[in-house]
Amino acid sequence: MSLLLLLAHLNSASALSVYVEPTKAFADFSVYIEPNAAFADCLIYKEQNRAFADKDFIWYTEKTKAFADRSIYFEQTKAFADLSVAWTSTRAFATCKKAIPGKK
Repeated sequence: MSLLLLLAHLNSASALSVYVEPTKAFADFSVYIEPNAAFADCLIYKEQNRAFADKDFIWYTEKTKAFADRSIYFEQTKAFADLSVAWTSTRAFATCKKAIPGKK
């Protein structure tokens, strides 16, 4: 899956809840946690309450796959991941550095 298609897919839902899949084959996409935010494709803010995960790149982690909008797999090798992300502790900094089709 190309990065732009993946980002458009991620951005299609205003509130994004994710389920961390233990098996890559069952995940919608794989994510690499970038240790340095400067090299990450996107900065993600982890929300503690699903009701507040209402903006782009703000994720709420579901405990049950049935309730999640997307499922992700955390990849150990960056080359095998569809997307590299870094966590941000500030909600306002949640963004993506790549252009997203259809978004201004």
